[in-house]
Formats: sequence, structure tokens, C-alpha cells
Amino acid sequence: MNEVLAVIYYCFWSFSDFEVIPVKYLESDLFFCFTNLMTEIRDGFIRDMDQENTGIAGKVKEFAGILKSIDRKIWDNLESQGVNH
Repeated sequence: MNEVLAVIYYCFWSFSDFEVIPVKYLESDLFFCFTNLMTEIRDGFIRDMDQENTGIAGKVKEFAGILKSIDRKIWDNLESQGVNH
């Protein structure tokens, strides 16, 4: 989860120079955004949820379906290598 927080923190800190996000409220805004984001993606971090649609296996399956419809050549290559399983 620290990888998620680090990206949000970097973006917030970068834009604080432009006064889009005042430094004064950086910590509270960061906490609010991180908490809301984690409610959406938390199942990807829970091992017991891996096989569910909202878990990592479900997300990979969803991504594979999108990739198959957008770029069939890459999907076929991954399929031939057994990566999509």
C-alpha cells in the first residue's frame, strides 16, 4: 500500500508549488484521498480475496479481456506463452 500512498504524495507535493493543493492541508487531503482510494482497491491487497472478481485474479482477468479486445496480437502472444492463465 505504501506504493499507492507514495504516488499520491508525490502528485500532491508536486502540485503544492502551483497552489492547487496548499501545503497547509497536504497531510489531511492526502489522508482523505488515500482512504477513499483504498476503499476501492483494498481487495487487491487481501490474500483471501485473490480469487474474487474484485481481487487480483479478477482484475487480471478483466485486464486480459480488455487487452484481447484492443490488441489481439499482444494477447495472442501472451496466450501462447501461458501468461494469461
